[in-house]
Amino acid sequence: MKKPKYDVLATLGRTDIRTVEWAEEPAASSFKRGELHVHMNGAIPASTIREILEDEGTVLPEGFNFRRDMARLTPCSSLAEYLTPWKILRLFPKKRENLDRLSYSVFGSLAEYQVDFVELRSSLLYLATLQQCSPAQALERLIESTGEAAHHHGIRRGLILTVTRGEYGAVNLAKLLQAFEDLGRPKDVVGLDLAGDEEVSYPTELPSMFRDAKNRFGLGITIHAGETGRAENVRSAVEVFDADRIGHGTAAGKDPNLLELLADRGICVEVCPISNRLTGAVPPNEAHPIQEFRRHGVPFVICSDNPAIHQNGLAEDQAAAMAEGLSICEMQLQYGIAKKYSFIEELI
Repeated sequence: MKKPKYDVLATLGRTDIRTVEWAEEPAASSFKRGELHVHMNGAIPASTIREILEDEGTVLPEGFNFRRDMARLTPCSSLAEYLTPWKILRLFPKKRENLDRLSYSVFGSLAEYQVDFVELRSSLLYLATLQQCSPAQALERLIESTGEAAHHHGIRRGLILTVTRGEYGAVNLAKLLQAFEDLGRPKDVVGLDLAGDEEVSYPTELPSMFRDAKNRFGLGITIHAGETGRAENVRSAVEVFDADRIGHGTAAGKDPNLLELLADRGICVEVCPISNRLTGAVPPNEAHPIQEFRRHGVPFVICSDNPAIHQNGLAEDQAAAMAEGLSICEMQLQYGIAKKYSFIEELI
């Protein structure tokens, strides 16, 4: 395996992620790409956020400095620090036209990175609250807005609806599924996601609701697990939630039995190298578990998570994966792997 020409581990330890570059040009930057783990509100360029905040007259929370707090370029002391930008990202768009504005901006950024298809994650219920409409109306607007933007930029897209861990997880999932049913089970929605603090408990009925949605509607299931929590959370995601994919899953790298389970069941891990370093999911003094996934035959796909927050896109995450020891040939295979594990039916 050819040794990378840069050291992302050292880079992330002493400066910011923007200095990471491709080891080889121009072949690496010209890849056609598939993106399976990207949060819509973490992919909105800062310039668009500023425009919308100004248009909607939104007042920044006390102490929030836009230039300092909207980007995450160096490793954070905690996940809470990493999530500081969401103090703003939850405040818009209040206007239907600004949903369109941000959708076009997000897909424009994806197009710049040669993303051919994307599964875009959205916490839909906050949009319904902001725009004072029902969850079904919010979902309809999200489908229309992202669909038009995706078509304009020539990108195929599916939507993954996200719920957050906590006591209202089951209630919120029920609202999302009811909106999905009210709209006639639109094919635009391809999956469900569970996110949030892994130390926060969830209602006992939540796993069965995920499994039921998978069986009744054919929705894919992806669970944020093993990012900041224990490896056991990854096992629960597979055995209790019947997950098809695992978001991040870094903690699994230290559990050989769990790696064997993931490999045997063909559970794909959505690896986000830049995010994993910035959140502290992978400490600066440790190797990324991507090599353990590789050695144990666990399928994985490189993703960008919150590219606008990192001021980088999928190309830089693939570069970071190469700095962790993967080859450019393995990066060339990523498009096919993403297609194989995508929830978007026509890609398979």
